[in-house]
Amino acid sequence: MKTNNLPVFPLGIVALPGTIQYLQIFEPRYLKMVKDCMSNGHGFVIVFQSSHSNGIDTEISKKGSYVEIIDFNNLPNGLLGITVKSINKVIINDLTQLEDGLHIAKTQPLVDPEVDDQALLAEFPELTNILSQLVKHPKINDLKLNVDFNSADSIAYHLAGLIPISSIYKQNLLEAFDAAQRFEILSKYIDEISSN
Repeated sequence: MKTNNLPVFPLGIVALPGTIQYLQIFEPRYLKMVKDCMSNGHGFVIVFQSSHSNGIDTEISKKGSYVEIIDFNNLPNGLLGITVKSINKVIINDLTQLEDGLHIAKTQPLVDPEVDDQALLAEFPELTNILSQLVKHPKINDLKLNVDFNSADSIAYHLAGLIPISSIYKQNLLEAFDAAQRFEILSKYIDEISSN
């Protein structure tokens, strides 16, 4: 498997593959990171880092997502706004911090075991139904999401990106063994919120 040295951006969000994130960049180390990424034609890695209630950051997750910058603009508040698309999951190895505070790491694409997509979609039809209803909403339609309704992963990741779900739950989905496990997690979560 190909290993890449890439900048790592620890955040309180999880960028699930195929989903779009809007970020506001203001710290000098991340402004420089964005400039370098755009100059050299590569993306960076978003990893989940939760904060305790006292504001202290916890450990950075070992699995994250490789994202590419698809748009940027200067915001009215003076910050740089960037739109990124999550391309694939990666494993983080040899995380180091540079003098300016930016993290870099050796990253490796993480590929799940194959599953029978059609059997999985037939077992959990409600997940496809919910997503197909959501993508018809005008605001979601404007996002121009590229959902593959024949792919269990595409359905799981896009659905999790659109429903109100905590970052810790999203990280569990990202780290799940395969699409079948992701569907199980999502199905249980939807049952929980439906019964409340």
